Amino acid sequence: MTGRNGTAGGRVEAGGFGEAGGHVEVGGFAEAGEAGEDAGVAAERERLSRQLRDTRMQLAMTEARLSALEQSATMRFGRTIANAAKKPWPRGALLPRDLFKLWRDRGAPKTGAANAATALASAQLADLKGTGGRFLSALTAPGATPVADPARALAGTAGSPDGLVVTGALSALGCATLAPDAVVHPLLPHDADIVVEGTGADVVVVQASALLPGEPWAHATDPAAADRGRRLARMIIMARSLGKPVILIRDVPHSLMPGIGWLAASCDAVLDGGFGVQLARFNPVGVTSARPTSPVYAGERDPREAPAVRALLDALTGTAREGSGSGAVRLTGARSWRSLPALYRDHAVFVTASAEQGREQVASGAQVIGPLSSGLDAATVRGQLEAARGARPLSLTEIRARLRDISVEHSTPARLAALVKAAGLPASLVSGRQIGVLTAVTDTAQASRLAATLLGQRLRPSEVVAGCPAGTAGAVRAAFSTLTGHGIRVEVTDAPLPGPAAPSPGADWARPLTRLATAPWLALWAADGGQPDTHLLDLAGARECAQADAVGFAAGEFEFTRWLEEPALVRAALLEPGGPAAGDWGRHGLRLFTITPERAAGQG
Repeated sequence: MTGRNGTAGGRVEAGGFGEAGGHVEVGGFAEAGEAGEDAGVAAERERLSRQLRDTRMQLAMTEARLSALEQSATMRFGRTIANAAKKPWPRGALLPRDLFKLWRDRGAPKTGAANAATALASAQLADLKGTGGRFLSALTAPGATPVADPARALAGTAGSPDGLVVTGALSALGCATLAPDAVVHPLLPHDADIVVEGTGADVVVVQASALLPGEPWAHATDPAAADRGRRLARMIIMARSLGKPVILIRDVPHSLMPGIGWLAASCDAVLDGGFGVQLARFNPVGVTSARPTSPVYAGERDPREAPAVRALLDALTGTAREGSGSGAVRLTGARSWRSLPALYRDHAVFVTASAEQGREQVASGAQVIGPLSSGLDAATVRGQLEAARGARPLSLTEIRARLRDISVEHSTPARLAALVKAAGLPASLVSGRQIGVLTAVTDTAQASRLAATLLGQRLRPSEVVAGCPAGTAGAVRAAFSTLTGHGIRVEVTDAPLPGPAAPSPGADWARPLTRLATAPWLALWAADGGQPDTHLLDLAGARECAQADAVGFAAGEFEFTRWLEEPALVRAALLEPGGPAAGDWGRHGLRLFTITPERAAGQG
């Protein structure tokens, strides 16, 4: 029999790491029968998925239409007359008053919930029967995202379906911020309710800044743009019919979007703030000690500044403009969001009135004065400016210390973790922060000390895989019980391991333990190695800044290299048995990054 690829009923398996390790298996009629049965089960499952999706869509639309009907003036009038007829006294006596209220409220603006219900009910059920413009969704199973999806390749997760997949109304800046940590599928108004079915997204996000003028979803919350709002509402109900949570990211002031109330009421959760600081964009990689220390105000002034802040900035900037050199602070003028990382890395001192902008500048290695508030006076700020002007730029060691707070609370992975939690999804979807620890212990006392050290980390691991001497697995597992109580997966093996019995320079000793790990990133940990509580946090932050495949310790701080003598955080696929040797990673085109080692207080 001839297979799908023209082979004799067989399948081709490809080897890893660019090797031609594939082989062809020729199957008989029994194998063909099993394949046919599997194909039939898959087809039936897809048919049932489509049928369930259509049923849920129709149910959701019917509920929306019923809600709109119950709030209509006709229904309220009929209910008032029926109540008066049932109880002439006292309802009959109150009939004139009730009718007057109906007449008085006829022109009152609708509430947010009423607007949402009306917008959703305006979509005809006939448009959701899988005909006409919905022919694509009628032939595809919900969530069937191909592994070779271009969005996965851009996010660096091609071939790995385990990462977070985000879709929805997103701005170009929002997509660029999320892309290093998630698979992003931005939707457009003309086909959002159709495309949302085929993206296989875990969560649907509506970004408030994506609804501002100049964006594809502009004016979607404005009553004057009824068609745009109706399309946004249909996208939301389509997501709900597919069982996907809808999250509103409120990253603009309410004064810029007065009609956002109905949208917030239609979403499952609302998160204030943006997507955080994307360390892949804003980082100190490549900064030099020769940066100018003259204070700079990046971007244009906000016309909605508080009067006190406006007066303070006017006093500091004077008539300063790009290249004029006058005033204590120089204004750069309007800049594209794509050019901001380079601008922040080229200057050592910034003045800002925005906390979010200040965090991006700090992550880029700058010293930030601000955010300016109404409680500051010009003399105090001028003193800070003179001190910063006369000081040297921050060193990489100082920048690294400031990066830690941003990485924990304000980085994009941290914000995504909050988004995933609000959506009720598993935390493992934010794969960049899922770090497994590979180690080897000699006894239970060492295991207990290691457990205490890992629990004290500012970024705790998601799992621990430990090797131990023969016959001690049970006792070591009991010593790690405190980790299990905090939600950290523990795997202990006392099987003889090939190679060194304890952590040693290089990564070969950890390869046998990799088969027991499930985390996408693995940290090679020497028990009783004197690691500080920021050990894993520094490694994760460095990896996010460089988007590296492996991070190690060396004399160079925040530097790329072609060879790692001491790998510390490695992509799990590189440590699998049969993978390339650590010394060959650079020749395979992998991104290798180094930071300087630190020791805990009291250690040598």
